[in-house]
Amino acid sequence: MRILISGGGTGGHIYPALAVARELQARYNAEILYLGDANGLETKIVPAAGLPMVTITAGKLRRYLSLQTLTDIGRIPVGMMQAVRHVQNFHPDAAFTSGGYVSVPAGLAARIEGVPLVMHQQDVPANLANRLLTPFATRISVSFPDSLRHFPRRRTTLTGNPVREEILAMVGADPAPHKARFGFSPEWPVLLVTGGSQGARHLNQVVVNALPGLLQHCHVLHVSGGLTYEATRHAADAQLSELTDSHGRYRLYPYLNEEMPAALAASDIALCRSGASTLTELAVMGRPSVLVPLPPGFTGSPQAVNAEMFRRAGAAEMVLDRNLTPTTLGAALYPLLDNPPRLALMSSAARALGHADAAPTLAEIVASLARGGA
Repeated sequence: MRILISGGGTGGHIYPALAVARELQARYNAEILYLGDANGLETKIVPAAGLPMVTITAGKLRRYLSLQTLTDIGRIPVGMMQAVRHVQNFHPDAAFTSGGYVSVPAGLAARIEGVPLVMHQQDVPANLANRLLTPFATRISVSFPDSLRHFPRRRTTLTGNPVREEILAMVGADPAPHKARFGFSPEWPVLLVTGGSQGARHLNQVVVNALPGLLQHCHVLHVSGGLTYEATRHAADAQLSELTDSHGRYRLYPYLNEEMPAALAASDIALCRSGASTLTELAVMGRPSVLVPLPPGFTGSPQAVNAEMFRRAGAAEMVLDRNLTPTTLGAALYPLLDNPPRLALMSSAARALGHADAAPTLAEIVASLARGGA
């Protein structure tokens, strides 16, 4: 059985695809080929996971105005031809896409060659790439019940969003040794701050400016993203130099890959963006959160819809990026940090939104299509 896997641009698209790939290998002895963007983060993550990979020149479908959009339009037909060639060379029995602009040529190339396609939607609202692929997809899977209305019901299944095995292994883990791993005391709550694999400049700036107050309430485990790490480090050093009684309560990292499951296990609450993969990991781990959705582009903010769903469920609080200041951050966080029973209720609400079996369920769907199933 040969399966083509595609999805990229951010870790949020890559890690679920890898989770499905691993299930296909383990349960069905499938041969996997990952098709990614030559300039995407997947070029680092996928080979590190031990999967064979080919790349194409993909044109990014941006939600904002950019001169690069004109350049990328010219890349689309080139990437499409490259994707078709890779599919012809590999001869897959089925294909699975997890989103991102590279998934469009990958999915279309599969269908052009008569290969059945399982298209996975992660955010609640349908993204542009998946709206383009929907007419061609053999089967469609979604992460959340609210997504079902966006797709043809006959072809659509609620599976949840795949979570990598390393995260699942941490479910129910004792936080104390993981707090110690990052140099934190087990008696204090840990706030995990992350803007996703690409980082979030404004979120980082606000957190650093809020450190004098935050470090009176909790330890802070801050993942800044590589692009903003140096600026964040300099600003944090300036703040910490004035806080002689708070040394050791703040840890800053540019990016966590293998260590991210331990960071989630160490945390008591998260401050983060609200991409689907981030929310899925929080849900499976049962972690409360304060969510700061990515600001809207021309097509709106899928993350705001995701965050509102978690807020309604009682699993999170939400602060819009335009409203985020040290004052509003403190107003959202401090009442939670000082109220363990409320955090426990939010943890239960988050856990109710998780689907720990999403990866094996999706692998079963893909394998069934590969074997000629309906």
